[in-house]
Amino acid sequence: MMTLRQVEVIRAVMVTGTIGGAAKLLNVSAPGISRLVKYTEKSLGIRFFQRQNGRYFPTPEAQNIFEQINGVYKKVDDLTEIISKIGRGALSELRIGSVPSISQVMVPRAIERVRRRYPELRIDINILKIEEAVDYLLLGRARPGRLRRHELPARSLRPRLPAAGLG
Repeated sequence: MMTLRQVEVIRAVMVTGTIGGAAKLLNVSAPGISRLVKYTEKSLGIRFFQRQNGRYFPTPEAQNIFEQINGVYKKVDDLTEIISKIGRGALSELRIGSVPSISQVMVPRAIERVRRRYPELRIDINILKIEEAVDYLLLGRARPGRLRRHELPARSLRPRLPAAGLG
C-alpha cells in the first residue's frame, strides 16, 4: 500500500526526472526523496525508475500506473480546494430574516463582520413585518444562527448598505 506522501514523491520524480528536481518541487531535501523512492520500491516490490547519469526514467510499470498516481494527486488537489472554499464560505448560505427596526443598522454591521471572515458566503436577506418574522422561523424558512450547505457555486451577494448606517 502506498501513502499519499509516497504518491506525491513518485509523481514528482516522474514529472521532473531527477531527485533534485523533485526535492525542489516539494521543497524538501534530495536525500529524503531518494530514501523514500528506494523504500517505496523495496516495500512494494516494484522498480519505478531506471537510473541513468543522474536522471530517473519511469519503467514500463511506472508508466502504467502514472495515470492512477496523477488521478490520486488531482483528487487531493480537489479536496484541498473544497476545504479552502468551505473556509471562505463559498459552499454555504446564510439566511437572515430581520424586522425593519434593526435591518438598517444592526444587519449591515453583522453582514460586514461575516463578510470579512467568509467573503464568498451566499447571503439571503429578508426584511419582514414583525408578524411575518414569527412565521418565517416557525415555517422553517430560516434557523437562527445556522448555515446551510449548498452544492451550487457562491455568488457575490452584497447588501446595499445605507451610507449613514455604518457610521
